[in-house]
Amino acid sequence: MSEWLGKSRIEEKDIQKSMPSMVKYFPMLTRYYVDNQKLRINLALPYDMGEEFKLAVIKTYGAFNPTNVRKASMEAIDHWIETHL
Repeated sequence: MSEWLGKSRIEEKDIQKSMPSMVKYFPMLTRYYVDNQKLRINLALPYDMGEEFKLAVIKTYGAFNPTNVRKASMEAIDHWIETHL
C-alpha cells in the first residue's frame, strides 16, 4: 500500500484520500497497511529471562498475552529512550 501511494510512511488519512471505503468498511485492513512499514523487533530471550519476563508481565498486567507483552515492551523501550537521550 505504501509503495502504491508512493510514500514510505503512510497514515490512515493517506488511505482515506485514496480509498475512503476501505477505512470505513475494513478498519483492520487499514490498520495492517498503516503498520506494515513500521519498525519491528524480534528478540530471542534466554529461557530464564523469558520466564522472568513472563512472570513480570503477569504480575503487572494480570495475564501474559500479546497485548500485555506489547504494553510491557513499549514501557521498557520508552524508559530506555528517556534515559539515553
